Amino acid sequence: MDTLTLNVQPRETGKKAVKATRNAGLVPGVLYGAHQEPVHFSTEVLDLRPLIHTSATHRIELVVDGASEPYDCIVKTVDFHPVTDAPIHIDFQALTEGEKLTMTVPIHLDGIAVGVKDGGVLGQPLNELELRCLPKDIPGSISVDISAMEIGDSIHVEDLSLPGEIEVLTDPARTLVTVSAPRLEVEEEPTETLGLFGDEVIEGVEGEAPEGAEDAGDDESAE
Repeated sequence: MDTLTLNVQPRETGKKAVKATRNAGLVPGVLYGAHQEPVHFSTEVLDLRPLIHTSATHRIELVVDGASEPYDCIVKTVDFHPVTDAPIHIDFQALTEGEKLTMTVPIHLDGIAVGVKDGGVLGQPLNELELRCLPKDIPGSISVDISAMEIGDSIHVEDLSLPGEIEVLTDPARTLVTVSAPRLEVEEEPTETLGLFGDEVIEGVEGEAPEGAEDAGDDESAE
């Protein structure tokens, strides 16, 4: 797992302080740890991009201006604006060597399934796993090789083999990825317009002159 450095500024707490932080174009955040008081800070939106717009988990060296040493942590949660989708708050979890922690790690699919090459459709119902492990064992992502999957195959959480002392908390019966047969489109047959009695379009009823015929006869007698 890669380590990234994030430089932040300490901030005041409280609703007014948080609002002022956001009005200044900054993102408020909090670092939580089992053996320390919460650390409140603010950071630039652009500085968060490598941490939140990524397909991997990163170990973070959080450098708070004025602190004696950096904090070792990971991203815990990120709140986004419901309209703009911009980050509006971020929480970090401090790491303590020798103590297990719970986190979610993204799933990465490796290869191209044989079934997809044969026209099958790939589905991924699950994009991340919830794990519990020591800081030294945190994986950046979970790689799943799908190259041998054929149409009709599926891979479940229980099929994974993870390194180290990693405990998977996600339901083992959950499906990770599937390769299903393509849906066949049924062509609609053209339909004929039927008349009143189920025959083809009827131009006139038997015994009745076609429309306009009566008028023609009257014209002739008048002449």
